[in-house]
Amino acid sequence: MHKFRLYFDKDKEEIFLNDMAEQGYAMEKFFLGYYTFSPCEPGEYTYRVDIIHGKTIGETNAFYDLVREAGGELVQTWGFWAFFRKKGSFELYTDQASRIGQYEKIRKTFLLVALFELIITMQQWSLYFGSSHRSTFNLFLTGLITLITVVLFTQVVKCTMKIRYLKSL
Repeated sequence: MHKFRLYFDKDKEEIFLNDMAEQGYAMEKFFLGYYTFSPCEPGEYTYRVDIIHGKTIGETNAFYDLVREAGGELVQTWGFWAFFRKKGSFELYTDQASRIGQYEKIRKTFLLVALFELIITMQQWSLYFGSSHRSTFNLFLTGLITLITVVLFTQVVKCTMKIRYLKSL
């Protein structure tokens, strides 16, 4: 079975994957919003998503080994993200400090990409308004890049709110 979803929020993505597992579908692959699922026992797996950006290869491999030692498995990596699952329930981060650290890494990654996109957005708008040949395609492309920038900055704000919430506990 295949499903298409776009998530920028790892918590919402985990909810989706775990709901699918509850229905008896195990995620096997992911590519550009397309998830591939195979049948499994309902509730057989718990899925977790983590950001792997900012870790050295050695740190990443050590983390994968730690997940395997805990009975989990790496399903797939894609871009900055890693998808894990384990039979039964599990958490990748069990204490507040590590949860906060995870969201800080996610926020930093989104912020860096958002700033890069903002520079591109400003250039695109400048080119669009500075050109005497304004095409619908250029307007569409510029609008799309602007939308992506807004979505990325929104994720920075959401991560900041999650960090503040976790610090308040």
